[in-house]
Amino acid sequence: MSRTTGGADPRTPGPRSATTEQLATALAARTDAEIADLLAARPDLAAPPSLTAMAARAVSRPSVERALALLDATELAVAEAAVALAPVRRPTAAALTRATGLPAQAAHARLHDLALLVKDLPVAALAEALGPHPAGLGPALGELEALLGPAAAPTTRAALRTAMTGAPESAVRTLEAMTWGPPVGTAATLPEGAAWLVARGVLRALSPTQVVLPREVALAARGGLTHPVPPAAPDLGDARHVPPHVVAAEGARAAEEVVRLVVALLQAWQHSPATVLRAGGVGVREVRRTAASLQVGEGDVALLAELAGMAGLLTQDGDEQVAWAPARTTADFLEDTVTERWAALAAAWLGSARTPWLVGTRSEQGTLRTVLEPTLERGWAAGLRTRVLAALASLPVGTAPTAAEVRALLAWERPRATAPEPTVAAVLAEAERIGLTGAGALTPAGRALLDGAPADDVAAALADALPEAVGELLVQGDLTAVVPGRAVPELADLLGLCAAVESRGSALTVRFTAESLRHALDTGYGADELLAGLAAYSRTPLPQPLEYLVRDTARRHGQVRVGAAGAYLRVDDAGAVAGLLGDPALRGLRLRTIAPTVLVSPAHPGDVLDVLREAGLAPVLEGSDGAVVLDVGPGGTPGGAPRRGGRVGRGSRRTAGLPTYPGAAPTTYLRRASPTELGPVVARMRAGEEQARRDAARHAGDAPPATDPVHALAVLREAARAGTPVEMVVVGALGKPERRRVQPVSVDGGRVRATDLERDTELTVAVHRISAVAPAAR
Repeated sequence: MSRTTGGADPRTPGPRSATTEQLATALAARTDAEIADLLAARPDLAAPPSLTAMAARAVSRPSVERALALLDATELAVAEAAVALAPVRRPTAAALTRATGLPAQAAHARLHDLALLVKDLPVAALAEALGPHPAGLGPALGELEALLGPAAAPTTRAALRTAMTGAPESAVRTLEAMTWGPPVGTAATLPEGAAWLVARGVLRALSPTQVVLPREVALAARGGLTHPVPPAAPDLGDARHVPPHVVAAEGARAAEEVVRLVVALLQAWQHSPATVLRAGGVGVREVRRTAASLQVGEGDVALLAELAGMAGLLTQDGDEQVAWAPARTTADFLEDTVTERWAALAAAWLGSARTPWLVGTRSEQGTLRTVLEPTLERGWAAGLRTRVLAALASLPVGTAPTAAEVRALLAWERPRATAPEPTVAAVLAEAERIGLTGAGALTPAGRALLDGAPADDVAAALADALPEAVGELLVQGDLTAVVPGRAVPELADLLGLCAAVESRGSALTVRFTAESLRHALDTGYGADELLAGLAAYSRTPLPQPLEYLVRDTARRHGQVRVGAAGAYLRVDDAGAVAGLLGDPALRGLRLRTIAPTVLVSPAHPGDVLDVLREAGLAPVLEGSDGAVVLDVGPGGTPGGAPRRGGRVGRGSRRTAGLPTYPGAAPTTYLRRASPTELGPVVARMRAGEEQARRDAARHAGDAPPATDPVHALAVLREAARAGTPVEMVVVGALGKPERRRVQPVSVDGGRVRATDLERDTELTVAVHRISAVAPAAR
């Protein structure tokens, strides 16, 4: 038996971790509401068939890793302390308070609520997830004794002081270096100080070149503390502060601008849709074209297009060449006010899994990521956006922290689920561009959106920050005009049609040019109508140069007309034209005359040829040079060109096989259901647990077999850890089940290594071949 100096026997500290059965019993004692809260907090537990199966899933390593991502710095420190103290003493709330230097009661209760602690004991996977040296502490004396044999060790502060009496300086420095971790030291030759500590039981020699500081000794050296300094929230008292009116004004300006640009992008892609690449995104050439049209950078186009996609304003359309174009919902969007449009865009951004900031970067395969491609979705993006805005909301109004300071807040809230600083900076930049923040601080409209306010309230919060709209226009003789403030929607729409913007800001400056006026005339305006519309907003009569420019541009407008036609018909006799136009058999060709002997049709030339022949005519096909084509290729077109629909374009859905975004086959993510929704799930689990108990009674008190895969793996891991036998049903290659009584050795990499106790052989079985596991009778 080993000896300890000044401490209890380290071999008998009690159980180090809670078992699945203990957790299942604890879960059965909870109320339905408490179980529903657990399922809501840990949605990865899904809907298991029973409480025992739920317990097995809760103690699995992946599930525990996800639960650790929910903990703040204080809760994580308490969890580390619980794992560190478990081999030494029971980690009660009081013991954890002393060990961490923190009021640990709330964190201790939270760990119990998340099923990471069961009656103060951590589940086994918690220790695995936190690593071999929790809080920088080495293995306990019991583990070292099983590995190296018994030895005396000073396990109290008084005993350690006695053991270190007369210690050389090198031994003191070695102990100080290893006290707070790492607890293992390696050297080519064991130093004199380390050898001195080994001789007195302070250190244990793992090999001739490696020593370790036992956990109990390290705790004694630390004065019983698991952490040198209790974790504390970052102090952002020196963060930049912006006056609230400046925050609101900057946010409103950005919000109004992003709505204007999204509308401009939709209009640009309405007239010239953006072709879809094979990967599903938009090519660099299309992005550059759109950036030039909107007079913004290519990065801005990426965010604007992604925003429109998030809000469902874009869809893929086309037969031969698929392209991004405005969806049907765009009409309703354009009928809303500016504030309502912004509220819809901001809400879509906050809840989206898209990551526009990745556009222009390369994937692990070296592929350039493009706008609107499907691979830009990340399940954590929406949660990160919410957390970033919540971090800003937790600060005093007007506080504008840097990306590093925001990341420090996020790291405090969830140390094991914190995005890199560049990602946090990208989210902050998007929030600023959209208008959720102004000058780096959260705006009132952004706060309303984060609080879950209705869309009307979010729009109203933005409306309060917008300056009063003006309906006045100052037209000058040099063909420029100034709107002294934010233009009313009607005036803004009119100027957007007939003028080119020269500058934006507190006032809007535009210039009238022949090209800008032609744009208004193309939409159906006449000269008199356009001049009357401008005069209605002008404080003074319109300058004569503007009237001359408008009327001169209108006089030359439309002198040359350009149209589209699928085919043309040239007829030698002008009298035959009337017969063709009046023939009922040709009505589907929608013929119309453009000259006395020339007709055009929107139909394909091959289709026109077939219809004319079916009507009893004898047409011939004419090539692009005007010559008659005698040798007609397949499909009835010159050169063998196929008919419409016979070829699939490069970007076609039939070629790419890609889902439409947003729309078909979206990526699904775990959703946090409410406890009310989980009520029926808890009821089914209770019923499953009762059925399991009845099965156990039929088995004369033996535990029923674990058939749920996660539960079966948990039973095998616990049996391997405790050294207890199990009965395992293995499905052979021919599908025949075989019962084996085994002693599990390890469960790793999808395989179970075990010793067959009846055949005295070792076997390795793939996990998917195990159909049931139950503890074996000894």
